[in-house]
Amino acid sequence: MKHAPKVFIVILNWNGKNQLLSCLRSVFSLEYGNFEVVVVDNASSDGSIEKAKNLFSRAHFILNAKNLGFAAGMNVGIRFSLSQGAEYVWILNNDTECEKYSLSRLVFVADEYEKPALFSPYISAKDGTAWFSGGRINYFRMRTEHTSDEKALITDAPYTTGYLSGCALFLPRKAIERIGLFDEGYFLYYEDADLSVRARKKGCGLLVVPQATVVHSEQSTENPEKTYWLVRSGLRFFREHTPAPLRLWVWIYTLLRRVKNKIDKLQGKREALPVSVAYADFKAA
Repeated sequence: MKHAPKVFIVILNWNGKNQLLSCLRSVFSLEYGNFEVVVVDNASSDGSIEKAKNLFSRAHFILNAKNLGFAAGMNVGIRFSLSQGAEYVWILNNDTECEKYSLSRLVFVADEYEKPALFSPYISAKDGTAWFSGGRINYFRMRTEHTSDEKALITDAPYTTGYLSGCALFLPRKAIERIGLFDEGYFLYYEDADLSVRARKKGCGLLVVPQATVVHSEQSTENPEKTYWLVRSGLRFFREHTPAPLRLWVWIYTLLRRVKNKIDKLQGKREALPVSVAYADFKAA
């Protein structure tokens, strides 16, 4: 690497009292020298942002007046970073922790890569298993899937994948300028899949950099709000991006899912209500 490009690390926070400080500690322990940190807060009420400001005064803090969701919240930080001359923007969930050399390795690969592209580190769960080593969009089952790509276990070379998770997405400025920012119509979920599809349509690559690693400490819990946005955002994504030969199948599959939801409601299943509301709100939008 001939120079150390300026990187802005954008961390989106919403009531991350139990995660944000650990994320920031790992970020400020990175071996790479030329970076700045931007914490965008979506109107937290748990005191997390106050603690972060006291302990990490080197960071930039942007306080949104309300919860803008993931796409719009991250866009606030990305726009600020670009306005400050960022050559690369690395967006991070507040429940991630970065390995010491992860940023250096991402910058090295991105700087050497000749074509516009988006990049992701290899992301592990806290127990060391793969959380994201690649991804694909499954149009037949209307969902995005994290794939357990064995390439991550046998090679240090970057490799292409079907889509990239927004958990720790590394964005070169030239790619952002070609693709655009996140679509703010996605409040939560599927904004990364949408960006990935738009990137590929613009001729940009999607690559995993396995030698750069990040740990994601997401807790898998039943959450009605999560269920609601997974369904509603998924409906929008597949309406907009399903290839023409599969659109009839997606219409049929959606109909079958709605029938199943009605049966689940009759059986009193708890998860049926947020799914039903998501269908209704999507139809009314």
